Amino acid sequence: MNQSQVISFRASGQFLSWIETQRLEGESPSQAAQRILREISGTSTVMSTSNNTDIASTEMSTSVDKIVSDRVDPILERLGGIEERLGKLRA
Repeated sequence: MNQSQVISFRASGQFLSWIETQRLEGESPSQAAQRILREISGTSTVMSTSNNTDIASTEMSTSVDKIVSDRVDPILERLGGIEERLGKLRA
């Protein structure tokens, strides 16, 4: 059985602006962030067939979700710390 979980985090300032500039046509900021994370992790689930049709592999998607989660959690913790320090600087 495949498990999935919604993962969300706040993005602001330059980080949000950067995500916005990376968006593809018709893509929301959340979709762009998800795509970027998958591309950065080197585990994109989109594979090209011989007739150039994109398909998603369910098995690969499960492992991608785990890999992305494992790699994103420490980054989110660091971002939280940075945002906290920035908030103190503004005060």
